[in-house]
Amino acid sequence: MCLPAAICCLQTIMGRKMLLLQVIFLFSSSLSVAQAWGGWNFQNDRVQRLEALGIQEEKNLLVLTATTLPRVLNETRFLMVEFYNPLSKQSQNLIKEMGKAVDIMGKEKTGVLFGKVNITSEKLLEQEFAIKNVPTVKLFVEGQRQQPIDCRGVIEAAALVAWLRNQIRLSVVLLMSREQTKTFINSKKLSVIGFFEDLQEGTVELFYELVKDFPEVPFGLTEQRNVWILYGITIDTMVVFQQGTIVHFEECEEDRHILRDLSQIVKFFTMDLVIEYNIETMDQIYDMHIRNHILLFISKNSTEFGALVKTFESVAQEFKNKLIFLMVNTDQVDNTHVLEYFQITSWDIPGVRILNLTKNTRYRMPAEEITFKNMKKFCNNFLDGLAKQQLPSENIPKDWDTKPVKVLVGKNFKEVVFSHKRNVFVMFYAPWSYKCKSLLPVLEELGKKYQYHESVTIAKIDITANDIHQTFLEKYPFFKFFPAKSDLVVPYNGEYTLNAFIDFVEKEIKSQMELEEWSFEEEESDEKEDLSLQDWKKTKEEL
Repeated sequence: MCLPAAICCLQTIMGRKMLLLQVIFLFSSSLSVAQAWGGWNFQNDRVQRLEALGIQEEKNLLVLTATTLPRVLNETRFLMVEFYNPLSKQSQNLIKEMGKAVDIMGKEKTGVLFGKVNITSEKLLEQEFAIKNVPTVKLFVEGQRQQPIDCRGVIEAAALVAWLRNQIRLSVVLLMSREQTKTFINSKKLSVIGFFEDLQEGTVELFYELVKDFPEVPFGLTEQRNVWILYGITIDTMVVFQQGTIVHFEECEEDRHILRDLSQIVKFFTMDLVIEYNIETMDQIYDMHIRNHILLFISKNSTEFGALVKTFESVAQEFKNKLIFLMVNTDQVDNTHVLEYFQITSWDIPGVRILNLTKNTRYRMPAEEITFKNMKKFCNNFLDGLAKQQLPSENIPKDWDTKPVKVLVGKNFKEVVFSHKRNVFVMFYAPWSYKCKSLLPVLEELGKKYQYHESVTIAKIDITANDIHQTFLEKYPFFKFFPAKSDLVVPYNGEYTLNAFIDFVEKEIKSQMELEEWSFEEEESDEKEDLSLQDWKKTKEEL
């Protein structure tokens, strides 16, 4: 079946539901669509990126010169520039409003930048653009410096943004033929085309509203039936093209509620392969229609940051339409709540987790090393329903206390280790860790030695499957001794051998016995003092 016929068939089956077409596997570079349209790579923050281009920024506006203007024009689809005189009060007021406009649009908004040109020092630019009055605002579109659009009479931030958004709306390309449409699609890494029967009113207005929010994306529009037939379109539809290939189409209803759905779809295809999670991107992330997120927790200051992020991006390329890949900078104070939610300690960094927002379920990658192979397997297992969910507690096994080594889980952990009845020596382990697996037989021998001891219990707990909310967590495997009749926790720092474990346990048992004897003697001494005091009072009364 040919592609147009296949699309028509799928439209009939799916009706008005969202459909994602994987026409071909995209062996494209790891550059994201947003980066291709001039977005700032999160690995190089805005300041570093500007420095690399030799551009300064003052009060949210790029300082443009005859040298830097061409560089910035190559970085964005829309560039709004104020030509000003520093001695002009009106110029200074407009600079403030332009800076506010940047905040309204959002610095993270790719595809649009704001700048300023000092005409007292940039005479060539003043002459080239025929600046007669200051301040003057011009909009450069698609990197073209010829015939920029004049913005006249607009002096307030909100009005500047409204004017700019309208210009973005007007940038939609009207496609009149098959050849023009093919050229438009093939020349863009990402493009969105609206196929509408009426280009003046109705559902097309929703499409125009959508255009305003995505200055980084080239939009096209057509009512030509011969173009519709080429792509198998039969009703008003929005189609997303990537690398010249259809990756998604969405039938459009005359309903304001569908605008949010259309926005989420376009937003998904414009996002980076890997998104840095922070305050600015948080809302964007939660608005995505894909509810499965995989998170890389890593310090940006670590030596392995660059290599691990590249590996993470490589995996993201293979699961682009199935999972959203997020990088969480563990150095960022604002991310503390995320670390707490996933119970990430310093020993877990770097680490990988998956979160399903629909069911609010979490998954820990069952591997010590963050490699392409391990992450790919983790993603596949999750999507196939084979990944082990990270729960507050596993169920208590029926035979948890019948073997030499007792099995602890979140539900019985505190009850056992803080019972104040027995001394408990616990191994905290990860079932997939080679080092942990090699120590389990040693722990089993230790358990046999103390299986019938009157006051000692040997136990283990899978720390990756049970949230015990303790502050003493370390890098697995690790061991702790919980003394009877005490809330203290004694860490084990010795060798991982049977004899070393035995020596440690015996030493702690002896310490507990000595402590109990000392406590008993203290109590006896206190009782004698009380009796002596009573005798003295009695003698005093008799006298």
